[in-house]
This record gives sequence, structure tokens and C-alpha cells, in this order.
Amino acid sequence: MEIIMYILIFQGILGGFDVIWNHEYKESLPSKPSAALEQKIHGIRELFYAIIFLGLAWYSWHGFWAWVMAGILLIEIILTAWDFVTEDQTRQLSPTERITHLILSMTGGAYVALLIPILWQWSNEVSSLQSANYGFLSIVVSVFGIGVFGWAVRDLKSGFQLSQVHLGDV
Repeated sequence: MEIIMYILIFQGILGGFDVIWNHEYKESLPSKPSAALEQKIHGIRELFYAIIFLGLAWYSWHGFWAWVMAGILLIEIILTAWDFVTEDQTRQLSPTERITHLILSMTGGAYVALLIPILWQWSNEVSSLQSANYGFLSIVVSVFGIGVFGWAVRDLKSGFQLSQVHLGDV
């Protein structure tokens, strides 16, 4: 799991760069009505990433829970594909953003590939969420998990405001 923690830290750093540099500074997505759907997708993906970061930083997911984590990963992958399609339909990505997304996809694939055999092993055990602690790595991944949760709330709020649909109306 240690290598997965390092990859998640890299994902957090590069994902943070992508959001701050590409989405906020270069594209100003939270203020573009054409980005309403993209912002909602980003917000939902970020919620799933918060669960992944915090969930793997402090727990091992056994039995039924391994399948729950596998489902979370699958949904995040589907949301990523939807995000790619939506971005291509609504705006032209800069070379920096395109390359950032490529690297994020490659490292995302790496941590998922490394996690699959672990989840498979866990799935054959008695169902439980067991405490895990990877020391400083758990703390750093948790900081990214909390940060991505905050950004999820921000992006979802932005997405709903941009589409002029309020959470109470959904």
C-alpha cells in the first residue's frame, strides 16, 4: 500500500496544479456558464476522490467493503471519461492541461492497477473496515482528501449556480 500512498500524493499534487492553474487561473471555469456541467462532474469526481484518499489513508476494506471501494473506483473512472468528453465538447484544452490530464490518467491507472490485487485479496476476507496507518503518508493523503472534499463542494456549488439550478430545486 505504501507505493499506492505515494501515487495518491502525486495525484493530489498534480490534481491540485490542474485545478488551480488550468481550471481556475487559465480557464476561469467557475465563472463560465458553458462550464456548468463540467463543474458538476468535477465536483462529483472530487467527492469520490475524497473518499478514496481518506478511505485508503486510514482503512483497509475487507469482504463486502472491498467491493464498495471497487465500485467507487469504477464510478470515478466513468466520471473521468465523461469529463473528458464534456471538456472536448465545450472548450479547447491547452497543451498544458491536456498533458496534465494524460499524466493524471496514467498515474490513476497505476494506483488502480496496484490496488486491484489488494482489493481482490481483501474481498475474500470477512467484511470489515479495519484501521490502517501508513504514518506520515496517511497524514499527507488525508490533507489532500480534505482539500479535495472542500474543492468538491466549491465546484458543485459553482456548477449549480452556473446552470441556475439551486440544490433545493434538484
